[in-house]
Amino acid sequence: MRVKLPKPLHGWREFAGEVGIIVIGVLIALAAQQLVENGQRNAEARDARTSIQSELEINMARLASRSSQRPCVQHRLAEIQGLLDSAGGGGTITTPKWVGRPQFWTMQTVRWDAISQAGRAALLPPKELADYGLMYTIMRNITGVMISEQADWARLRSLEHLQRLTPEMVFELNATLQDARYLDWRVMVWTSQLKPSEAELGLKKVRNDLLPSRSACIPMGTPHDEAARESNPVIGEP
Repeated sequence: MRVKLPKPLHGWREFAGEVGIIVIGVLIALAAQQLVENGQRNAEARDARTSIQSELEINMARLASRSSQRPCVQHRLAEIQGLLDSAGGGGTITTPKWVGRPQFWTMQTVRWDAISQAGRAALLPPKELADYGLMYTIMRNITGVMISEQADWARLRSLEHLQRLTPEMVFELNATLQDARYLDWRVMVWTSQLKPSEAELGLKKVRNDLLPSRSACIPMGTPHDEAARESNPVIGEP
């Protein structure tokens, strides 16, 4: 039994041409849609990169402010060490009027967190994304260390109210001093580890938009109220 196929009105050749035109039109439409989607993804990736880099540049500027005052912090640690070492058998010390503290900076992560949670961070190349993630991990570590560091310096500031130290007090304050010294070193090490990524990612050097405290740079003989005003004229010091 022979089956007869229906013939197109204008012949198979013309029919095949019409189908080809339709297929080509669909392919062009799909390609155009893909181009639009790629353009949107690229635009979102650029926006994500700009936002992340801006946040990292702010954090690096704050760390630069911190690094510029590290000599003051090290000098103050040495002064406090000398004061503790001077507590002889009687435990009498020259009471400092001012001890101060290192500058505390909160490392910003709000933009990174929002971009990551929205899934836009995944639009970035894997190597670039990994570099950003590493920088933010280190910066979160630095924030945690600086919080602990402030607690150490709060205890060291008790020296402003003491004239005599018992051996137990000397031991405890020495332990606090060594912890403060280690935490300052830890901030320095992590800040140095950020430098290669900062250069590789092309982060710009920007100015710190917050006024840094001079707390650790003010001489220990400065009266407390005067030193507090000089350290941070906007909100003072504890």
